[in-house]
Amino acid sequence: MGLIVGIIAGVLCCVLYIRMCRRDVPVPMGKKAAIPVALGCIAPILSTVMFIGIGFALLTVSGDSSQSLKDLVPTYTLKSLVAAFLTASFPEELVKFLFLLLSAKLVKPKSVYEWGLLGAGVGVGFTFLEEMLYGGGNVAVALFRMPFFAMHMVFDLIMGLFLGLAAFDRKDGREGALRHTVIALVVPLLWHVTFDAATAFNTALTVGIDTGNDFLMYVGATVAVVVIVASVVLQFWELVQFKRKSGELCAMRLS
Repeated sequence: MGLIVGIIAGVLCCVLYIRMCRRDVPVPMGKKAAIPVALGCIAPILSTVMFIGIGFALLTVSGDSSQSLKDLVPTYTLKSLVAAFLTASFPEELVKFLFLLLSAKLVKPKSVYEWGLLGAGVGVGFTFLEEMLYGGGNVAVALFRMPFFAMHMVFDLIMGLFLGLAAFDRKDGREGALRHTVIALVVPLLWHVTFDAATAFNTALTVGIDTGNDFLMYVGATVAVVVIVASVVLQFWELVQFKRKSGELCAMRLS
Protein backbone atom coordinates (compact mmCIF):
# COMPACT_ATOMS: atom_id res chain seq x y z
CA MET A 1 0.00 0.00 0.00
CA GLY A 2 2.85 2.37 0.81
CA LEU A 3 4.33 1.90 -2.65
CA ILE A 4 0.97 2.66 -4.28
CA VAL A 5 0.46 5.79 -2.17
CA GLY A 6 4.01 6.94 -2.87
CA ILE A 7 3.59 6.44 -6.61
CA ILE A 8 0.23 8.25 -6.75
CA ALA A 9 1.43 11.22 -4.68
CA GLY A 10 4.74 11.30 -6.54
CA VAL A 11 3.07 11.25 -9.96
CA LEU A 12 0.66 14.03 -9.01
CA CYS A 13 3.50 16.18 -7.71
CA CYS A 14 5.66 15.42 -10.77
CA VAL A 15 2.83 16.53 -13.08
CA LEU A 16 2.58 19.82 -11.20
CA TYR A 17 6.37 20.21 -11.20
CA ILE A 18 6.70 19.57 -14.93
CA ARG A 19 4.01 22.16 -15.63
CA MET A 20 5.92 24.63 -13.45
CA CYS A 21 9.17 23.93 -15.30
CA ARG A 22 7.53 24.57 -18.67
CA ARG A 23 6.61 28.08 -17.56
CA ASP A 24 10.27 28.93 -16.99
CA VAL A 25 11.48 31.57 -19.46
CA PRO A 26 13.46 32.35 -21.51
CA VAL A 27 14.99 28.85 -21.36
CA PRO A 28 13.75 26.06 -19.00
CA MET A 29 16.29 24.25 -16.81
CA GLY A 30 15.79 21.04 -18.75
CA LYS A 31 17.35 17.91 -17.28
CA LYS A 32 18.82 19.89 -14.38
CA ALA A 33 15.31 20.09 -12.96
CA ALA A 34 15.70 16.43 -11.92
CA ILE A 35 18.58 17.26 -9.54
CA PRO A 36 16.49 18.68 -6.66
CA VAL A 37 13.98 15.83 -7.04
CA ALA A 38 16.75 13.24 -6.71
CA LEU A 39 18.16 15.01 -3.64
CA GLY A 40 14.68 15.27 -2.15
CA CYS A 41 14.32 11.49 -2.31
CA ILE A 42 17.28 11.18 0.07
CA ALA A 43 15.98 13.78 2.53
CA PRO A 44 13.51 11.52 4.45
CA ILE A 45 16.31 9.09 5.25
CA LEU A 46 18.61 11.79 6.61
CA SER A 47 15.82 13.50 8.55
CA THR A 48 14.99 10.16 10.18
CA VAL A 49 18.63 9.71 11.18
CA MET A 50 18.59 13.25 12.62
CA PHE A 51 15.41 12.49 14.59
CA ILE A 52 17.03 9.36 16.07
CA GLY A 53 20.02 11.49 17.07
CA ILE A 54 17.71 14.01 18.75
CA GLY A 55 16.02 11.14 20.60
CA PHE A 56 19.32 9.82 21.95
CA ALA A 57 20.35 13.33 22.99
CA LEU A 58 17.09 13.82 24.93
CA LEU A 59 17.51 10.47 26.67
CA THR A 60 21.02 11.48 27.65
CA VAL A 61 19.80 14.78 29.09
CA SER A 62 16.77 13.34 30.92
CA GLY A 63 18.47 10.12 32.00
CA ASP A 64 15.07 8.41 31.97
CA SER A 65 14.08 6.30 28.99
CA SER A 66 10.48 6.20 30.21
CA GLN A 67 10.04 9.92 29.58
CA SER A 68 10.53 12.12 26.58
CA LEU A 69 10.76 15.88 26.55
CA LYS A 70 7.16 16.22 25.36
CA ASP A 71 5.99 14.17 28.36
CA LEU A 72 7.56 16.72 30.69
CA VAL A 73 5.70 19.63 29.09
CA PRO A 74 2.71 20.73 31.18
CA THR A 75 -0.01 21.47 28.59
CA TYR A 76 -1.53 19.50 25.73
CA THR A 77 -0.85 22.28 23.22
CA LEU A 78 2.83 22.54 24.08
CA LYS A 79 3.16 18.75 24.12
CA SER A 80 1.80 18.61 20.58
CA LEU A 81 4.03 21.43 19.37
CA VAL A 82 7.19 20.04 20.97
CA ALA A 83 6.53 16.54 19.65
CA ALA A 84 5.80 17.86 16.15
CA PHE A 85 8.88 20.08 16.15
CA LEU A 86 11.35 17.47 17.37
CA THR A 87 9.95 14.42 15.62
CA ALA A 88 9.23 15.69 12.13
CA SER A 89 9.14 19.39 11.34
CA PHE A 90 12.60 20.55 12.40
CA PRO A 91 14.63 17.57 11.09
CA GLU A 92 12.72 17.45 7.80
CA GLU A 93 12.77 21.17 7.03
CA LEU A 94 16.43 21.51 7.99
CA VAL A 95 17.51 18.64 5.72
CA LYS A 96 15.37 19.93 2.85
CA PHE A 97 16.81 23.43 3.34
CA LEU A 98 20.35 22.06 3.07
CA PHE A 99 19.45 20.05 -0.03
CA LEU A 100 17.84 23.12 -1.56
CA LEU A 101 21.09 25.03 -1.08
CA LEU A 102 23.01 22.11 -2.60
CA SER A 103 20.61 22.08 -5.57
CA ALA A 104 21.19 25.79 -6.09
CA LYS A 105 24.95 25.20 -5.99
CA LEU A 106 24.67 22.51 -8.68
CA VAL A 107 22.04 24.12 -10.90
CA LYS A 108 22.88 27.82 -10.42
CA PRO A 109 19.35 29.26 -10.76
CA LYS A 110 19.13 32.22 -13.12
CA SER A 111 15.99 33.77 -11.69
CA VAL A 112 13.82 33.94 -8.61
CA TYR A 113 11.38 31.64 -10.39
CA GLU A 114 14.06 28.95 -10.75
CA TRP A 115 14.78 29.20 -7.03
CA GLY A 116 11.12 28.37 -6.45
CA LEU A 117 11.38 25.47 -8.89
CA LEU A 118 14.36 24.04 -7.02
CA GLY A 119 12.43 24.17 -3.75
CA ALA A 120 9.39 22.53 -5.31
CA GLY A 121 11.63 19.81 -6.79
CA VAL A 122 13.11 18.93 -3.41
CA GLY A 123 9.56 18.70 -2.05
CA VAL A 124 8.51 16.38 -4.88
CA GLY A 125 11.32 13.94 -4.13
CA PHE A 126 10.64 14.09 -0.41
CA THR A 127 6.94 13.40 -0.95
CA PHE A 128 7.58 10.30 -3.04
CA LEU A 129 9.71 8.53 -0.44
CA GLU A 130 7.82 9.78 2.63
CA GLU A 131 4.49 8.52 1.28
CA MET A 132 6.07 5.14 0.58
CA LEU A 133 7.32 4.99 4.17
CA TYR A 134 4.36 6.48 6.07
CA GLY A 135 1.36 6.35 3.77
CA GLY A 136 0.94 2.60 3.64
CA GLY A 137 -0.61 1.83 7.01
CA ASN A 138 -4.04 1.08 5.55
CA VAL A 139 -6.55 2.44 3.08
CA ALA A 140 -7.94 4.93 5.62
CA VAL A 141 -4.47 6.40 6.26
CA ALA A 142 -3.82 6.62 2.52
CA LEU A 143 -7.12 8.37 1.83
CA PHE A 144 -6.53 10.75 4.74
CA ARG A 145 -3.10 11.79 3.41
CA MET A 146 -4.03 12.26 -0.24
CA PRO A 147 -5.79 15.68 -0.01
CA PHE A 148 -2.55 17.30 1.17
CA PHE A 149 -0.21 15.40 -1.16
CA ALA A 150 1.45 18.67 -2.27
CA MET A 151 2.22 20.00 1.22
CA HIS A 152 5.98 19.29 1.18
CA MET A 153 6.17 20.60 -2.35
CA VAL A 154 4.58 23.86 -1.22
CA PHE A 155 6.68 24.11 1.95
CA ASP A 156 9.84 24.00 -0.13
CA LEU A 157 8.42 26.14 -2.92
CA ILE A 158 7.98 28.88 -0.32
CA MET A 159 11.48 28.22 0.98
CA GLY A 160 13.05 28.41 -2.46
CA LEU A 161 11.01 31.42 -3.53
CA PHE A 162 12.07 33.56 -0.59
CA LEU A 163 15.70 32.44 -0.83
CA GLY A 164 15.50 33.55 -4.46
CA LEU A 165 14.10 36.92 -3.40
CA ALA A 166 16.97 37.23 -0.90
CA ALA A 167 19.49 36.49 -3.68
CA PHE A 168 17.79 39.10 -5.89
CA ASP A 169 18.00 41.67 -3.10
CA ARG A 170 21.72 41.00 -2.64
CA LYS A 171 22.35 41.23 -6.39
CA ASP A 172 20.73 44.67 -6.62
CA GLY A 173 22.08 45.86 -3.29
CA ARG A 174 18.62 46.17 -1.81
CA GLU A 175 17.62 45.89 1.79
CA GLY A 176 15.46 42.86 2.52
CA ALA A 177 17.81 39.94 1.95
CA LEU A 178 17.88 39.06 5.64
CA ARG A 179 14.11 39.42 5.97
CA HIS A 180 13.46 37.14 3.00
CA THR A 181 15.94 34.57 4.29
CA VAL A 182 14.21 34.50 7.68
CA ILE A 183 10.82 34.07 5.98
CA ALA A 184 12.24 31.23 3.87
CA LEU A 185 13.24 29.38 7.03
CA VAL A 186 10.45 30.29 9.45
CA VAL A 187 7.23 30.14 7.40
CA PRO A 188 7.55 26.53 6.14
CA LEU A 189 8.69 25.40 9.59
CA LEU A 190 5.81 27.09 11.41
CA TRP A 191 3.25 25.74 8.94
CA HIS A 192 4.74 22.26 9.20
CA VAL A 193 4.81 22.33 13.01
CA THR A 194 1.22 23.59 13.20
CA PHE A 195 -0.04 20.94 10.79
CA ASP A 196 1.75 18.06 12.52
CA ALA A 197 0.74 19.27 15.99
CA ALA A 198 -2.92 19.33 14.90
CA THR A 199 -2.84 15.91 13.24
CA ALA A 200 -0.24 13.23 13.98
CA PHE A 201 0.75 14.74 17.36
CA ASN A 202 -2.63 16.03 18.52
CA THR A 203 -2.24 15.27 22.24
CA ALA A 204 -5.63 16.66 23.26
CA LEU A 205 -7.41 14.40 20.77
CA THR A 206 -5.54 11.22 21.69
CA VAL A 207 -5.80 11.83 25.45
CA GLY A 208 -9.49 12.68 25.09
CA ILE A 209 -10.15 9.44 23.25
CA ASP A 210 -8.05 7.34 25.65
CA THR A 211 -9.61 8.80 28.80
CA GLY A 212 -13.14 9.35 27.52
CA ASN A 213 -12.84 13.10 28.05
CA ASP A 214 -15.34 14.47 25.52
CA PHE A 215 -14.22 18.08 25.94
CA LEU A 216 -10.59 17.33 25.10
CA MET A 217 -11.64 15.08 22.25
CA TYR A 218 -13.91 17.70 20.67
CA VAL A 219 -11.35 20.47 21.08
CA GLY A 220 -8.61 18.32 19.55
CA ALA A 221 -10.88 17.22 16.69
CA THR A 222 -11.97 20.80 15.97
CA VAL A 223 -8.38 22.02 15.82
CA ALA A 224 -7.47 19.13 13.52
CA VAL A 225 -10.32 19.84 11.10
CA VAL A 226 -9.62 23.58 10.97
CA VAL A 227 -5.89 23.15 10.36
CA ILE A 228 -6.38 20.37 7.78
CA VAL A 229 -8.96 22.31 5.76
CA ALA A 230 -6.89 25.51 5.92
CA SER A 231 -3.73 23.65 4.84
CA VAL A 232 -5.43 21.91 1.92
CA VAL A 233 -6.78 25.23 0.67
CA LEU A 234 -3.52 27.10 1.25
CA GLN A 235 -1.38 24.53 -0.59
CA PHE A 236 -3.39 25.00 -3.78
CA TRP A 237 -3.63 28.76 -3.28
CA GLU A 238 0.17 28.93 -3.11
CA LEU A 239 0.52 26.86 -6.29
CA VAL A 240 -1.94 29.14 -8.10
CA GLN A 241 -0.10 32.25 -6.90
CA PHE A 242 3.21 30.85 -8.09
CA LYS A 243 1.66 30.26 -11.52
CA ARG A 244 0.04 33.69 -11.62
CA LYS A 245 3.30 35.44 -10.77
CA SER A 246 5.53 33.22 -12.94
CA GLY A 247 6.18 35.97 -15.53
CA GLU A 248 7.18 38.49 -12.87
CA LEU A 249 9.40 35.98 -11.05
CA CYS A 250 11.08 34.82 -14.27
CA ALA A 251 11.85 38.47 -15.06
CA MET A 252 13.72 38.82 -11.76
CA ARG A 253 17.02 37.68 -13.22
CA LEU A 254 20.03 36.78 -11.11
CA SER A 255 22.51 36.40 -13.97
